[in-house]
Amino acid sequence: MITEQQLRRLKPRQRPFFHWLVQALLAGNLKRVTIAMENQAYIPRDRAVIFAMNHTDRFNYIPIMVHLWDGYRSIAPWVKGKYYQNVLMTKLLDATNNIPVPSRGYIITKDFQQVFRRRPDKTEYRLLRDFVDGKLSAEDFHAAASDTLQKHVSTPHDDFDPSAQPYDRYIQARYQKFMRMVATLSVRTLREENVSLLIFPEGTRSKRLTPGHPGIAQIALKTGVPVIPVGCNGSDKLYPGSSPLARPGTVTYRIGEPLTLEGALAPFAISEPFEPFTRETEIRHGETFQAATDLIMARINDLLDPEYQFAGDTHGVSGDGAARFV
Repeated sequence: MITEQQLRRLKPRQRPFFHWLVQALLAGNLKRVTIAMENQAYIPRDRAVIFAMNHTDRFNYIPIMVHLWDGYRSIAPWVKGKYYQNVLMTKLLDATNNIPVPSRGYIITKDFQQVFRRRPDKTEYRLLRDFVDGKLSAEDFHAAASDTLQKHVSTPHDDFDPSAQPYDRYIQARYQKFMRMVATLSVRTLREENVSLLIFPEGTRSKRLTPGHPGIAQIALKTGVPVIPVGCNGSDKLYPGSSPLARPGTVTYRIGEPLTLEGALAPFAISEPFEPFTRETEIRHGETFQAATDLIMARINDLLDPEYQFAGDTHGVSGDGAARFV
């Protein structure tokens, strides 16, 4: 499980040894893969950027990271909290420049799991999530909740004290605290270490592009670092399952023109200082963040083959309920 101590000690940097070792091992497997890079000249060699890419499968970031290993800034991907399941995997992910990102769903699921030693079922998760997101009032939640859920949101556990704050505010506060730490780490990675970020704005895997979450815009508008949209095409055929070893084939990465505060992102510039992922900032600038994210997603969509472009629904999204987070 992701902890505050882990986020505090992380320091993505240029060419960490284990990152080099993993890259070398994967490069051997990728000799049977054709990696086509279109408009690679849009990627600067001398400065960090924020790569914004669609997420068709578990490993569609591997070929582009291996391809850009020589001559470009190191890359630190934002990684789902669900992959930090044991000490060994956590150490490997930390040593290879990954930044863990705990979503609200992850925090809800892990909090429930710590108490009941199982993940919530679909109904339990949906009730908890709708309650935390403000889609259900406390009265409506309690009217629909099972005895298990009633106990969960009213009994002290871990650092939750129901006499101090209701459960929905507790989860929101934990999420914002973690995400402020992710933001601080991301800003330091870009500005001080000159390491690029790789962010999947969809927040989950989906063959067809789905709407983006505004976290990427908060980091981009805070730092002023260019966003490089990337359309990944064909990787799902190389990585159809859970193995990081690619099948023979071709993956095409189309690189879009950088989005900068002096260019396409100028209408969304925020003149006042702000701290990403705080409730106050999201209330004040939430519409701006989402509009900037929508632009980024539209640029990614333009770089995709038709089979990967926006669908009218979320068909093809990976996972369901709490299964997406553990």
